[in-house]
Amino acid sequence: MSLEQEARTALAGVFDPELDEPITDLGFVRSIEVDEDGVLTVHLRLPTSFCSPNFAYLMASDSKDVLSALPRARAVEVLLDDHHDSDLINRGLAADAGYRGTFGDEAEKDLDELRLTFRRKAHAAAMERVLTQLLRQNAELAEEELHDVTLSDLPDTLGKRALLRRRENLGLGVAGTAKVLVDDQGRAYPREEVPLRLRFARAVRISIDGNAHFCRGLLRTRYPESGADQAPRAQESVTTTEKAKAS
Repeated sequence: MSLEQEARTALAGVFDPELDEPITDLGFVRSIEVDEDGVLTVHLRLPTSFCSPNFAYLMASDSKDVLSALPRARAVEVLLDDHHDSDLINRGLAADAGYRGTFGDEAEKDLDELRLTFRRKAHAAAMERVLTQLLRQNAELAEEELHDVTLSDLPDTLGKRALLRRRENLGLGVAGTAKVLVDDQGRAYPREEVPLRLRFARAVRISIDGNAHFCRGLLRTRYPESGADQAPRAQESVTTTEKAKAS
């Protein structure tokens, strides 16, 4: 595998925190270049010039971290293009100044808190996807009965694997006996609360999916060539696979 391929594989592990998708699938990686000395330069692009600076910094910083971990990369430069804070973010990345060192007094909250907030949202959406699919496959299953569903009750699908990854990100258990519908600390909701909690998780999932669809379209409008770099959404791939199996 070439260093460029290694870099792209590494960047596939960097997620947009709000959209819960890899930046490679979203088309946010504009270019990857490797010079003869093994210096790796990556340009990132976003749907608009006014995308949230903390989200932009988080993705750019995570990109530099995963690329710097590649043994064959002699040096790494990550550049965010066409953003209203591009110069500030790029200087901070080059100096390894960190989030607070880059934004100073504007950095009101730590990035770890931001990351945790969106990991919790991603987990809620992942729970809703697998449980809604279970309801569709079992017409006689009542919503309240989802209280008893454990990870071992879920079929081995892309949706389940995504849920397991989200649980691991939050430090939640992934044993087969663990309940699926749980709060941020891994505690199962009371049976009578299940319909309400499922509706709330559905609202979170719809918001994430809607934002992802909107941002993909904005990126293609801003950079027409970016469409070729966007991969089908994982959720759409899950639906297509499950429909194929059902037929």
